[in-house]
Amino acid sequence: MDSRRKFCFVLPAFSAMPKDAKGGSEIQACLIGQELLRRGWEVHYIRENNQMVGQEERIQGIIVHSLPQRHTKLKWANTRRLSRLMKKIKAEVWYCRATGSYVFPVSLNAKKIGGKVIWACSSDRFLAKNSVKEWKKESLLRRTASLIDRFLLKRSMGKVDLIILQNHGQKRLLAENWGLKGEVIYNSHPIFPLKKAEREPLILWIGRLQPWKHPEGFTQLVRGLKEKPYKFLALGRKVEDFGYDEDFLKMEKEVANFSYLGERSREDVFQLLEKAKVLVNTSRVEGFSNTFIEAWLHGVPVVTLNVDPDELIEKNSLGSVSRNSDKLIKDVELLMENEELWRQTSRRCRKFAEENFNIIDKVNDLEGLIERLE
Repeated sequence: MDSRRKFCFVLPAFSAMPKDAKGGSEIQACLIGQELLRRGWEVHYIRENNQMVGQEERIQGIIVHSLPQRHTKLKWANTRRLSRLMKKIKAEVWYCRATGSYVFPVSLNAKKIGGKVIWACSSDRFLAKNSVKEWKKESLLRRTASLIDRFLLKRSMGKVDLIILQNHGQKRLLAENWGLKGEVIYNSHPIFPLKKAEREPLILWIGRLQPWKHPEGFTQLVRGLKEKPYKFLALGRKVEDFGYDEDFLKMEKEVANFSYLGERSREDVFQLLEKAKVLVNTSRVEGFSNTFIEAWLHGVPVVTLNVDPDELIEKNSLGSVSRNSDKLIKDVELLMENEELWRQTSRRCRKFAEENFNIIDKVNDLEGLIERLE
């Protein structure tokens, strides 16, 4: 009889590293899963995939189970199938990095079949008191689905055994808006040797094309520096019909040194980070962007328009936090033009990432918290 401890992730999507191009939540789940496997855990993963419903796959050692594909706000429609899978898996730990539509049924089922439930918050947006402003442009049906999803999340948060947060700002929001306590574990990554590659005058923007990622902030930067001998690349998957991909395609016609590459694999992203000099982030809100860590591990400074989780960028000089569009242009230009400043910042980024975002250390923290739940 297999006596290994069982750990199960519950997320809408799965990313088989490194060639898949999924979001930060999927990437983090797989990185944690790989490290848990190395430590002897049996790792399961419940995701959505219409082609594999009712079947199991073993992908890089992780046992993957599939539910039918549902709309973003209608995950609760999989409740019955999810319950059956949980009874079959019987995990010791259920790790949800998703919104209320999955956290709610997972927490209810775990009370019946056993196992501790962890909710890992992936964005500050889930902790705000009211997100109605974000829904104004949505249809009545979508707004209703969003309200249901938020209601289920609210009902779930007090029932889970552990809430994991990406930064201390989220911890404060959780306490202030929900009256709950959580533990901070930063996103993490395996540490890899830094390749000595020739840097190009390359500026990257990486993110899904969604309103809170504020892609137009990057187009403003490109227009402000279009006469410079820099190369601008935007990477990211089109989401819904916000039209940001069309804006980027128009920019390609206007600015010769700008290109929109669409969604790319992490393998492709890493190859670009080996060559790049600056990563630009224009998001209005983030939990803790994986691209920050990936950039720093490659020695790439991050210049951000708004977000700075736990003020790590400003306090440790890992790039700059601009706060407005004009300052963003000046901050990027300074790093691109001042080679000595760039080299010093690049070295700090790599060292800081090695010391603070090692997957081994963070899974040590996770296992320690799990032990305290028993």
